[in-house]
Amino acid sequence: MRRRIVLVGFGNVGREFARLLLERRSELARAFGLDASVVGILTARHGSVENPRGIDLRKALRLADAGVSLESCGRGISRLAPEYIRQARADIVIELTPLRIGPRQVAVEHGLAALHTGKHLITANKGPVVYHYRRLRELARRNRVGFRYEGTVLDGAPVFNLFQEALRGARIESFEGILNSTTNLILSEMEAGRTYADGVEAARRIGFLETDPSMDLDGWDSTVKACLVANVLMGGRLRPERVPRQGVSSIPADAVRTAGAEGKRVKQVARGWREGRTVRASVSIKAIGPDHPLFAVNGTSSSLVVRTDMLKEFQIIERDPALRQTAFAVYSDLIAIHEGRLSP
Repeated sequence: MRRRIVLVGFGNVGREFARLLLERRSELARAFGLDASVVGILTARHGSVENPRGIDLRKALRLADAGVSLESCGRGISRLAPEYIRQARADIVIELTPLRIGPRQVAVEHGLAALHTGKHLITANKGPVVYHYRRLRELARRNRVGFRYEGTVLDGAPVFNLFQEALRGARIESFEGILNSTTNLILSEMEAGRTYADGVEAARRIGFLETDPSMDLDGWDSTVKACLVANVLMGGRLRPERVPRQGVSSIPADAVRTAGAEGKRVKQVARGWREGRTVRASVSIKAIGPDHPLFAVNGTSSSLVVRTDMLKEFQIIERDPALRQTAFAVYSDLIAIHEGRLSP
C-alpha cells in the first residue's frame, strides 16, 4: 500500500528520517507491504515543495545538507503550512518543527489541520503534545485517524508504547530521569575537567543542541519531557512554565569538581510524582551517589526510572543515542499506523 507523507520540518531529525526511508525502502515493502512516498516537504529555511509522484529524497538531502533551496525538487508551495496540509493529497503528516514554549504552538495548527482532514499525525515535536495532548487525542479518535508521538521523550527507546500498550493497567506512582542528552553530555565533559563552553561545543558538533540552545541549556527540554510523561501517562495537567526548573547554565564548574571529590556526580534530574489527586514535576541539578540508579548514566545517554503499583521499580536506559534513534521512533510510528495501531 502506498502511503503519501508530508514532512513538516526538514532539519536534523527530518533529514535522518528521510535517510532511513531510503535505506529501508525494500524492507518496508517486503516486511510490511508499505510503499512510503514523501509528496511534500515544508521548511522555514529551504523552501517548501510538493511532487504527487514522490519527491526525490536523495536530491532533497543533498540540497538541504548544502543549505540550498529545495525548489528544484518539485512544485513550490506558497500557501501557509496549515492551509497546504488541509488541501494536500496525503495520508500522513509528520511534524518535526522545533520545540516552542507556550500554549500557542504553530505546530498545533499543523496537527489540527491534519487530523481535521482525515490525515494521520506523527510528531517528534514535544510542544504540541505537552500543551494539547487531550485535544489532539480526542480529535484523532473522533476522526478515526492515527496520532503517535514516541520520539518526544527518549528518542527511539519506548516510553509511551511501553506503558500504553505493553503495560496497560499499571499505575505510575513516580518517576525520575535524565531526559536531556545535551545537558548530560555537558556535565560529563565538566566532570572530565573540561569547561562548560567545551561541553556546549561538543553537543553542537554532534547535532544535539536544539535550534534554540536555551531549550537545552536552561532546562526547558527536560521540563517539557517531564510534563509529557506526567500528563500523558499519569493524567496530569502540567504546564512547563509553571514547573520548577534548573538548567545546566546555572551550575559553576567547581560544584561539579566538588561533587566528584566526594564520590558523587552532578546530574540534571527530572521528577514526577503524585500528591493525592495532583501530579507534580520538577527539574533540578543534583549531586547523586553511586547508589542512585542514574549515577552511571553518562555522556549523551539518557534514562527513565519508573515506579508503579504493579512493577515496583524498573529502568529504561538509552546508551549514547544519535539522531538515528529519534528518526527510528518516527519510523516505528509510521509502521504502527500503517498496521492499524493508530495510537499508543
